Amino acid sequence: MRKDFSTYTDEELFLLVKQGHKEAFEDIYRRFWQELLDAAYRRVKVQETAMELVQSLLVNLYLKRETIALTTSLRNYLHTSLKNRVLNTVRSELVRNTYQQHMLKESTPYQPDAASSLQLKELQQKIDESCASMPEKCREVFYLSRKEHLSYQHIAQQLDISVNTVEKHMVKALKILRSRLKEYNFTLFWFLVALLFF
Repeated sequence: MRKDFSTYTDEELFLLVKQGHKEAFEDIYRRFWQELLDAAYRRVKVQETAMELVQSLLVNLYLKRETIALTTSLRNYLHTSLKNRVLNTVRSELVRNTYQQHMLKESTPYQPDAASSLQLKELQQKIDESCASMPEKCREVFYLSRKEHLSYQHIAQQLDISVNTVEKHMVKALKILRSRLKEYNFTLFWFLVALLFF
């Protein structure tokens, strides 16, 4: 029988999560999902991006639960973390847009020097290897989103799965990519991925 956590404070719940209590985490997920999604959407104005940010934030909360030390309320911690993720996303979007506008203005196509070409080739190989290590369905969802530029709704229809399942596959795919390409900082990583995927 499932434990009732309704009388627990957010911080008491998180203490249980730190001890590996999965039902307590599910309760935190339910408590904060919509609130965080609304906050993310107000900032990024794209539902799929907002969902991806919140999903990633909550997954990260669980994965790093043992090392997270709350110095404020759990609500404040989550909103601050979300704000930082949004800023990183906006920053990477600006880098990508700046690069694309620069390319449109250039009369000659981008010709990287030998060192840059080698780095891009190495990155492409690492991305390919990372994608190859993804579970099949996860990899398929990732390619449809990033290469075919399909919305989560279209991917769900095409693969006959729920939008929620698409979200989970994308979070997993991005987690695999980030862990395998952790030597790149976040902004540079997305700038290079933009070069190779867009």
